[in-house]
Amino acid sequence: MKKLALVLVSMIFLGACTQEKSVEERYVYEVDKVIDVETGDEYLMEDEGEITIVHTDGTTEKIAVEEAPFYESALSEDFLKSMEAKLQQRKLDLLEDKKNKIKEVRRSRYAHISDDDLLDQFQQAHKDRLDMSRQMDMVAELVERGVVSSDDAPGLLEISPEMIDFNIELEKPNEN
Repeated sequence: MKKLALVLVSMIFLGACTQEKSVEERYVYEVDKVIDVETGDEYLMEDEGEITIVHTDGTTEKIAVEEAPFYESALSEDFLKSMEAKLQQRKLDLLEDKKNKIKEVRRSRYAHISDDDLLDQFQQAHKDRLDMSRQMDMVAELVERGVVSSDDAPGLLEISPEMIDFNIELEKPNEN
């Protein structure tokens, strides 16, 4: 009888150990990734709609979000919301970096020109109907320097305020 009880307890224990884990038990959400506690694989969302799986051997693969084993679980919802917010923030950060680089390039382009000379050059360019992006670039530098207010810029360019974009990246002129 004792042997039968011992065998029965062993079978129950073995059955409990081999019982498959739930999605929430197997996949653990950490700050910016989901980890498969059984395999050690890491799931990262680096691009919208795609998840990158980093396997323990260092190999990676990309899958659609819908193909993730934890898709449509409570974990998935938290993970996706967090990753989408981080992707959005990354896009905003990249946009801000790009704007700052455009300002740096513009600043260096006009560094050797005084405020008055730059204003004169803009007025001549406007009179000559130079390419609007070049005119806007000059006005943007004048606004940045405080020579022209952002409220006065549309009037100088003779365009509506909605059309102003001071974050234009100018192409280098072709040198033939």
